[in-house]
Amino acid sequence: MQSFKMKYGPWALITGASSGIGKALAQQLAAQGFDVVLVARTESVLNKLASELQEKHSINTRVIAADLSQTGAVDALYDSVSTLDIGLVIPAAGIDEMGRFLDKEYADLNKMLTLNVNVPTEIAHVFGRKLVAREHSGIILVASLFGYQGIPNFAGYAASKAYILTLGETLNVELARKNVDVLVLSPGLTDTPFSQSMAIDFGKLPMFAQRPEYVASVALSSLGHKSTVVSGLLNKIYAWENRLIPRSWPVKLFGFLIDRAIKSYQTKQARAAAAVSSSDKY
Repeated sequence: MQSFKMKYGPWALITGASSGIGKALAQQLAAQGFDVVLVARTESVLNKLASELQEKHSINTRVIAADLSQTGAVDALYDSVSTLDIGLVIPAAGIDEMGRFLDKEYADLNKMLTLNVNVPTEIAHVFGRKLVAREHSGIILVASLFGYQGIPNFAGYAASKAYILTLGETLNVELARKNVDVLVLSPGLTDTPFSQSMAIDFGKLPMFAQRPEYVASVALSSLGHKSTVVSGLLNKIYAWENRLIPRSWPVKLFGFLIDRAIKSYQTKQARAAAAVSSSDKY
C-alpha cells in the first residue's frame, strides 16, 4: 500500500467527495495515508468527512465547497490548491437526467452535460499539465456501464459517459509517455444517493447494486494496470456483449426493461398514496 502512495501521493483530489463512490475513494485513499482535497457543493458534509478522516488516519485535508458547473469554477479550484503536491486527480462528481429526451428541459440537460462532460475534461486538462511535471501521477475518470451503449430514458447521461470512456482511453495512451496513469472506471448500479433518488424500481432490472466501497477498491487496484475497468462480472458481460451481437439489440432490451421498471415504481407509488389516503378516512 505504501508504494501506491509513493507513486501517486502525497495529495489526492476527489470531486463528488461528499457521498457515494467519491466518498468511498476518499476514505480508502486516506486509509492508505494520502492527504486529500475534498470537493463538493455542501461544505458542512465535507467538513464532517474531513474531521473523520483526520481523526481516524492522521492525515491532512483540504475542504473546497464549490459548484463546479459554474463558469470559472475549475480554474478557481486549481488556484486554491496550486501549492499542494497533488499526484492523483479523481473527478467523480456527476448527475443524471432520467426521462425521455424530448420531455426534459434543455437547461437541465445542458447542466448535466456541463458537469459530466465539460468539467472532468477541464479538470483533466488543467491538472494534467501539472501532473506531467511529476515523476509519476494518476487520473481516474468516472464513466458508467451505461456509457457502453445507448440507454433509453438516459439518453444524454449515457452519451456523456460514452464521451468520458473515449476520452480516458485516449489519455491513457497519450499521457503514458509522461508517466501519468489514466484509468476509466465504469460502475454499474451502485448503492448511492445518486441511484436511490431515481424514480425507478431497480428490482425489475437484471442488475445487482454494488457497494460504493467495492467499486472504489476496484478503481484503486486497477490504476496503473488497466486503461478501463468495469466493476463486477455481470456488468462486464453487459459492457462487452455489444462485441458479439448487434448494438441495437441491447439498446432495445434495456429500453424495454427500464420502461417496465419505471412503470413498476409509479404503480407502487400510486398504491402507497392510495393506502395513505384510505387510512386517513378512518
